[in-house]
Amino acid sequence: MKRSCVRTGAIAFLVVMPALSALAATNNSRQTVEGTVVAVQKQRVESPANQFGSGNPADAPLASRYYAYEVSIRVDCKMYVGRYTTPFNYLPSAFTADQPIQLRLTKHVMYFELPDGSDLRMGIVRRKAGCSADR
Repeated sequence: MKRSCVRTGAIAFLVVMPALSALAATNNSRQTVEGTVVAVQKQRVESPANQFGSGNPADAPLASRYYAYEVSIRVDCKMYVGRYTTPFNYLPSAFTADQPIQLRLTKHVMYFELPDGSDLRMGIVRRKAGCSADR
């Protein structure tokens, strides 16, 4: 009887512990941190990049234009670079260099809580760890 109780307790422990650690990881990804906007680089992107054709504009392929912003954010000693694409030539003013900003980090995405109450999502394209001496 004692042996079956120990075995049942061990099985319950093995089932419950991964669920608790997954719950803790989920709660950590919902935690907001404060970062600092370091730099913003804007690019105008046209697709297709090379537009070939004859001299007649009617022969040209359909083109799409959009803007891509690479935003560098420093959180503690780590630098995250996020990419935001939009069809408009607009990025919220919260993304100005040397401005503090609230964000939530996940493995591949940064979520920002903007001062006007809206949210913005940016995919992470690069990470760099390490503090610089000029900080």
